Amino acid sequence: MMNIKSAAYPVLQRARYAKFISLFEKAKSTPMQPDKILMFATSKGRLGGNLLAIKNYIENNNLPFAVTAVTSENRPDDKTLASLMAQSRFIIVDDYEPLVYVLKLREGQHLIQVWHAMGAFKRFGYGRQSAEKGSLTHKNYTEAICSSPEVAPIYAEAFGISEDKIIPVGSPRTDLFFDKAYVAAARERLYEKEPRLRGKKICLFAPTFRGENVNDACYPEQFFDVKAFADALGEDWAVIIKMHPFVKMPMSIPESVSGRVFDFGDEREINDILFITDVLVTDYSSVIFENAIIGNAAVMYAPDLADYDNGRGFYYDYSAYACGDVVSSFGELAPAVLTSVADNPQMLEFKKRFVSLCDGKSCERFVNEILK
Repeated sequence: MMNIKSAAYPVLQRARYAKFISLFEKAKSTPMQPDKILMFATSKGRLGGNLLAIKNYIENNNLPFAVTAVTSENRPDDKTLASLMAQSRFIIVDDYEPLVYVLKLREGQHLIQVWHAMGAFKRFGYGRQSAEKGSLTHKNYTEAICSSPEVAPIYAEAFGISEDKIIPVGSPRTDLFFDKAYVAAARERLYEKEPRLRGKKICLFAPTFRGENVNDACYPEQFFDVKAFADALGEDWAVIIKMHPFVKMPMSIPESVSGRVFDFGDEREINDILFITDVLVTDYSSVIFENAIIGNAAVMYAPDLADYDNGRGFYYDYSAYACGDVVSSFGELAPAVLTSVADNPQMLEFKKRFVSLCDGKSCERFVNEILK
């Protein structure tokens, strides 16, 4: 039965987008423009992440490419979109985009995946046991990027493409981490937002959500006692809480520690918060990769590791992601934060393995190694 399902899956995918496939095939009668780039990101309302970083780099350096961005907010009608795709030598995506997987690309055309995440942490794509292996999804990428050579085989498996199509260039969006003016402005903005952070050592508590999706996402309150944690760190420390965007219920902050504990759930970019952070506390969030590039200490707090691993699975043993101490009980957490250091051997090895090419030059490599 499973084999029949796998065989039928691509047929159903093509049937769903049959009209668009026809429009795309007709649009192939028009010439493909060698300098035209289409950035296609319909899972978001606006361009961001790697796509925006690449677009800004091209425009700021006056490179000879014409970039058009299509998001959920400005998506044209199907006929116009099919024409845009057919005329673009480069189509670049950064997430799951089902419309492009059913297309037969033109000769010399490139469909490039600049995946929004980096490193290789929780299993994704065809790396998941539940993935439908017969699907067309991801499999027509001509190139995809990753943050280090070590994770290239993992990305090849996840996208169902050969490893020679995985180009390790780093993560373009992290080039911003090396922009001193941007970092200084982000830091000052946050200190102006909450002046009580000035002069404090800052611990950022940023766990991922539990549950299946946005509809049932939560973080178990019994895992983290806000008052006990703040008191254990002491008066020299401030705590910023940044829950995953899926988690709608904010963590309760007792009045007695409200001058030292702050909910930054309204901040869109967790990366900006990392610029003022001394120690990151997280569990299974990929923010560990960004944090490593920025150079903060980290503590991994995983009270439910066995249950979480069985549900999703990691590419490596969890201890391989240790950028510092790994603790499983709340009582161990504050002492681990107080003794954590940034440039420990585990962190240096972690950076080498997972983010070695995130050095401020990822956009430049992308242009030179893929677009040119």
